[in-house]
Amino acid sequence: MPAAVRNLPPVVLIIVIGVLVGISFALSKIAAMAGVPPFVALFRQLLVASLLLLVVGIATGRRLPLTRRHLGYYLGAGILGVSGPALIGYTVLSHISAGFYSALVTLSPLFTFAITAVVERRMLPMHRLVGILVGLGGVSIATQSGFDHDGTALVWIVMAMAGPLLLASGNVFRSRAYPPQGDPMMMATGALLSQLVLIWPVLALSGAAHSIPSIAAGPEAAIIGVGLITAASYVLTFEVQRRTDGVGFAQVGYFATLSGIGMGALVFGESIRPVLMISLAVLFLGLAISNGQVKRPTQLWGQLLTLAARWIPGIRGHPGAR
Repeated sequence: MPAAVRNLPPVVLIIVIGVLVGISFALSKIAAMAGVPPFVALFRQLLVASLLLLVVGIATGRRLPLTRRHLGYYLGAGILGVSGPALIGYTVLSHISAGFYSALVTLSPLFTFAITAVVERRMLPMHRLVGILVGLGGVSIATQSGFDHDGTALVWIVMAMAGPLLLASGNVFRSRAYPPQGDPMMMATGALLSQLVLIWPVLALSGAAHSIPSIAAGPEAAIIGVGLITAASYVLTFEVQRRTDGVGFAQVGYFATLSGIGMGALVFGESIRPVLMISLAVLFLGLAISNGQVKRPTQLWGQLLTLAARWIPGIRGHPGAR
């Protein structure tokens, strides 16, 4: 890890990771819309990312730890943080918009709070419980009217929600299982290689391996791009995880959502409805409450209603919008 990156504050790295994740959603959608089988796309993504990190690791004299603890960490972090979410993304992004999928990623921090409470066997503080409920309200607004869902089956929306659930589980797992003095680059390399080893036999047994050479240039370039982003973002992910906990890292969801919605509008011409801005404001309010950044939610809620009144005339009659 370059000294310049190690010296950056975690919040800067979190923003960079979020932006990269949003871009990767758009690239994944290109592959999904081209009909590339999810396991084939994931294999190519893992191959690019693993080889890149392995070459860099060898060139810099690093060694991949292979203790039982490290192997368990690679496997768990890889399944929860890499393969699971990627397979879901490649599967659902041919049916839902990149912007909507990005909005759902904001559930990841809220799920992280809840899973942490279950794992640590303690009740959530009241402000975090309130924040989760407010955040779920924001997701409900986005799901109901923030995007154009005409012709989208409910199964794809439900499946898409499994993505942030796996990401949240990965946040908690990495926070609790991170090996002492672990090198972020080698931790990322091990996690990606473990998934490459898992995916190859599945791909071979499914008979989908024969379609790998037939991928068109555009989708193949998109998958390579996702692989490069995967390599960079997971090195940064493990660096942040080394310096903070799963709850802190979960704030990547803020920036992944904004980046993904922007890329969806820019690349695919996805419309951004005014009500979506309201749902995102509610989502971020929920996260801010859960983080303890908002001490008086009712006061900020009035400000949000005032903002909403500028977009939706029907809200003007609400007392909080005066």
